[in-house]
Amino acid sequence: MGLYAKLQKKPTLFLSATGMHLADFERLMPAFEAAYARQEAQRKSRVVKTGEERQRRPGGGAHFSTTLPERLLMLLIYYRMYLTQEFMTLLFDVEDKATISRAIRQMRPVFEAVLPVPERALRQVFDLARHETDRRKARLEERTGRRINNLRDFLHEFPEFTILIDGTEQPKQKPQDPAKRKSDYSGKKKRHTLKQIVTATPNGLILDQSPCCGGRRHDFSVFKEQVKEGALGRAMQEQFQDLRVVAYADSGFTGIDKLSLPVTSRIVERARRGHPLTAEQKMLGRVRSRERIKVEHAIGRRKKYRIAALIYRNRDADYDATMNVVAGLSNLRVYGTMARQAGLDLLEVNS
Repeated sequence: MGLYAKLQKKPTLFLSATGMHLADFERLMPAFEAAYARQEAQRKSRVVKTGEERQRRPGGGAHFSTTLPERLLMLLIYYRMYLTQEFMTLLFDVEDKATISRAIRQMRPVFEAVLPVPERALRQVFDLARHETDRRKARLEERTGRRINNLRDFLHEFPEFTILIDGTEQPKQKPQDPAKRKSDYSGKKKRHTLKQIVTATPNGLILDQSPCCGGRRHDFSVFKEQVKEGALGRAMQEQFQDLRVVAYADSGFTGIDKLSLPVTSRIVERARRGHPLTAEQKMLGRVRSRERIKVEHAIGRRKKYRIAALIYRNRDADYDATMNVVAGLSNLRVYGTMARQAGLDLLEVNS
């Protein structure tokens, strides 16, 4: 009996070992199978070594010794528990760690195609926000027979869409390249790290993650580059214009209001030498900190997957794709909470 068959009988243990509810895994299995079939059809259309168009009909050759659910489970357990691949050969009863490594590499794009990764979650949240705004505007015109012509109606019909921004660092192995050792060394953490800027909602949905960089760079420097070139920058320019967006961040992002973004920034101010905070600034800081701290909770939820919390042992080139899947797994848990509390099934919206 394989490991998946054993864990199917113990849903609580399945959740503990994978960070994913067994019901969600089984519900998404048809989507996993469809994404895997598309990936395999594309892979088998070309010769692996040369990249030339395949001449023989696909289907020949040796088959995988493990089923698709087993290989999906390999990635989930690896990300959740971050075991060595040699030890995982014992769990899945396979010959060597190459089988584990190959399965993780092949299943990662399958998870990215199905899970609510940040790009997909961002699009869904914006669609829902615009739908709610249009509904309120239509209701106001139907009820009063007039358009919005004062601040009170505007604030009611265009509620705040709140985003929370913060940076996170993860320790990594010491690079061999001297230049890389310098660029990756974090003076704050006193060790070599990888850094990302995370954008989340107050309920914990991760909407965007910047491309990783060395821990030497400042959070605000990475954010400015992300806004200029990354997904968050495009979203701000293309979609934030239609919404009343408020961004909360800590004092490290001072100056965000000078970037000409279509958002209202609320920064937690910090006292400086010779410039202590006033009583009003302290009170305002407490109010903003209570809202901003929720991004720390989202990052903490991401770090429950130990591959995002322990010393990163894999290639730096794989970090963004890995964290994309981890964010998708984290968002899936938030989707479940939203479905239970508000009756809103975003997985249904996505399908």
